[in-house]
Amino acid sequence: MDFSRFGAVAHDWDMQLHMPAGLLGFPEITEYLIVDPDPELPVKWLQAQDEPRLAFVITDPFPFLPDYQVELNPLDLMDVDAHASTDLFLVVIVTLPRKTVPYPAVYLQGPVLINRTNGWAKQLVLVQGPYHTHHQLT
Repeated sequence: MDFSRFGAVAHDWDMQLHMPAGLLGFPEITEYLIVDPDPELPVKWLQAQDEPRLAFVITDPFPFLPDYQVELNPLDLMDVDAHASTDLFLVVIVTLPRKTVPYPAVYLQGPVLINRTNGWAKQLVLVQGPYHTHHQLT
């Protein structure tokens, strides 16, 4: 598979994700891959399979924010066909520095819930709580 940002990428198909509702702003794009170009770095890419120009930087939020909490409801678990919480993990989208946000930040209000056993994923929308869209990484 050839992606514009990575060239030819060998990937583990176990990291293929199916997101029936897509991501916010991209509901029609439902198939993604997690690409890990450098295992030494704390970030990965969430690459759209059918749109080579669409990729998001993602990371595990807990090394940066150990107190980060996301309350899951039964519908969230059904949407990713989860039977045990040990099958699940969360990632957050990283905003890279630019003119409007001059520091790396994470989008804590829209974490992506992933079922590692079947590759089903869902972006959660957290409207209540202390989290915001551009939490500065330190």
